Amino acid sequence: MPFLSISQEITGKITDASTGKALSGTNVVISEINNGTITNTSGIYKLANIKKGTYNITVSFIGYKTVNKTINITEDKTYTLNFSINSSTIETKEVVITATKTQQNIKDIPQRVDLISLNKIKSNPVESPDDLLKTISGTYVSRTMGIFSRNANVSMRGLSGSEQSRVLILMDGVPINKSDGGSVNWNIMNLSQISKVEVTKGPGSSLYGGNAMGGVINFISKKPNEKIDGQISTEYGTYNTIGTKLYVSGRQGDDKNHGLYWNVNGFYKQSDGYNATPEDIRDSNDVASYLQEYAVGTKLGYDFNKFNNIELQLNYFDDQRGTGVKIYDEDGCNFQHDTYSGSLNYKGELGKTKINAIVYYRNEPFYRLNESIKVKNGSVMYKCYDVSSERIDMGTMFNASHKFGKHNLITAGFDIKNGSVDGNDNYQTSPDVVTNKGKMNTFALYAQDELSLLNNKIKIIAGLRYDLAKFYDGTYYITNGTNATSLLTSLVNENLEEHTWSAISPKFSAQYIFNKNARTYISYSKGFRPSILDDLCRSGFIAGGFKQANPDLEAETLDNFEIGGDLEIKNKLKISPSVYYSIGHDFMYYVSTGDSLMMGGKLKPVRIKQNISKINIYGAELDVSYQINSNLNFFVNYTFANSQIKDFDSSTNDFDLTDKYLTYVPKNHVASGLSWMNKIINANVIYHYYDDQWMDDNNIDKIDAYSSIDLKFWKTIKSFTVSMNIQNLTDHRFIESHSHESLGRFITGQVSYQF
Repeated sequence: MPFLSISQEITGKITDASTGKALSGTNVVISEINNGTITNTSGIYKLANIKKGTYNITVSFIGYKTVNKTINITEDKTYTLNFSINSSTIETKEVVITATKTQQNIKDIPQRVDLISLNKIKSNPVESPDDLLKTISGTYVSRTMGIFSRNANVSMRGLSGSEQSRVLILMDGVPINKSDGGSVNWNIMNLSQISKVEVTKGPGSSLYGGNAMGGVINFISKKPNEKIDGQISTEYGTYNTIGTKLYVSGRQGDDKNHGLYWNVNGFYKQSDGYNATPEDIRDSNDVASYLQEYAVGTKLGYDFNKFNNIELQLNYFDDQRGTGVKIYDEDGCNFQHDTYSGSLNYKGELGKTKINAIVYYRNEPFYRLNESIKVKNGSVMYKCYDVSSERIDMGTMFNASHKFGKHNLITAGFDIKNGSVDGNDNYQTSPDVVTNKGKMNTFALYAQDELSLLNNKIKIIAGLRYDLAKFYDGTYYITNGTNATSLLTSLVNENLEEHTWSAISPKFSAQYIFNKNARTYISYSKGFRPSILDDLCRSGFIAGGFKQANPDLEAETLDNFEIGGDLEIKNKLKISPSVYYSIGHDFMYYVSTGDSLMMGGKLKPVRIKQNISKINIYGAELDVSYQINSNLNFFVNYTFANSQIKDFDSSTNDFDLTDKYLTYVPKNHVASGLSWMNKIINANVIYHYYDDQWMDDNNIDKIDAYSSIDLKFWKTIKSFTVSMNIQNLTDHRFIESHSHESLGRFITGQVSYQF
């Protein structure tokens, strides 16, 4: 009787060890017989025609650790072998696009670029999207009042942390800094929709123009890959904080490179809040700073094929945040935002040419109610006014990349942007109306060459951008003026002079790769930024004082020199040092005029934005990560930044700021963390240390050095995940310049269901 060779089957499911979610598109290979497959949309794989014997099965997926298992085939049956795989800690092979506007591995970019992966987003103890950036060296996040802050400020590389406008924030490549104030409403982002964050450090003006002096941060949203997928979560936290998030997404057919896909998402949060006024100066008008917010959004896209895609996104956000003062109005003093935004993004390939075109629009009607009361000469004086402002930003961005031969990749493009503000301060206790308006147009052309030599051991990038920015239609005037606005009369200008700024922003960087585990790079880049509209055309009250407009502001520039590198040891230990030196010219900075006003019974300074002749910043960053074992990971990041004014024109002032330090820049910052993935309960602990920070231009008042500890615990059981966040475990509190007390310990528990 002839010998019959019986073939068996091996099947199983591949899941994420942290979430239990099925991983589609995972590679499953038996190298001994050159047999392999990928998992389907349910994470299922099947290997057929397997003869009896012992085999080594390898499972691999981008962003996850490769796993090997041995199986012995002895019987005539179907064998089941499941895999639960962990995300990789050291992710140098991850592809990023922000730094060069072309797809690159991080290790191939001669610049410092950090990636916050989806696994880190899920495991870090964060409440807001900007919290994700706290562990990135060279980055400082200021959100004193936590979730109750109407704005957070993210600064980089030693630039003053008192404003957002020197770091460009993108959402899927679309800029979300407002032309009016340069600020970003971080609260509009749905944390559950973010798939990864790309952080590019140092001036990015050669590709992105204004707002990119310190760096560029791109939040990239999830793209639907399953036929149907979704998650709903609910949370409860300190100060009676209640929230929920929901998203549902889907894709037509099984082909992830072709067909229609969609996403609908939203979130809601409300909280009673806390009283941020220090107890020793608190009175009956000081109340809790509450919040109520919600957002809805949708994404609709179509993949024509693997290389061509078009995607539409529409979003709406609404919130109301109390400022902590209530006199007569039922809601008290508060801020409100209604944000409407939309973008259309096309990505395609024509032969060797890749194209990306974006059109976007964002309208943010803003409302603020302000009440104040004071006693003067025995009389009680009550003042109430509201601020209504419409802030619109729109633009078109286009770039194309073409490969010339084996060594050159040329990228060229243009940006056309328009920003405007139309605001009124409407006094309710008098007939006064204060109006400010202004517009800003920006046009830019840029080109970049990426040159690879010696089998990619040497990489050189050279770029150049020309920006032309124009301020026009600026006006500031008072209607029906009374004594309530007499302070502003001298500042009225119904026809502010037009200004035009232009700049050429070059960049050169080069790196040498010694081997797959070691590289070094050097770079020079120039940053450019014209003024924001708010500083050009609006005088009025701001948090902590009064600001005076300066329509004569010049644009600022920054020259940055940098050297750095990476070293990996046995794929477990990664060490990444960087040092840089920056010189700023015509740096725009709030300085005191020497005058002061009584606001809310307190003496507050009058400030104006001025061009400081020169600033010097030198700093260093050291990132270390160590994979102790497959479940235990450790990191520590150190940041040093020395930021000083080196040349100050005191001819128009009665004080000199030379050698003073920039505000809200901790000289030393340490972030360290330990994550532990296990079968009982997953845990992540992160420690922060912040050095002293000056709060005023004359370096008189400061926030003393402090440290904080954040924790997260979570457990996934089938489709449910239960988690707890504890921010500021030690309950450290400090007083910042607006006489607000920082948020103390904040605890949130969450339950989510994945379907």
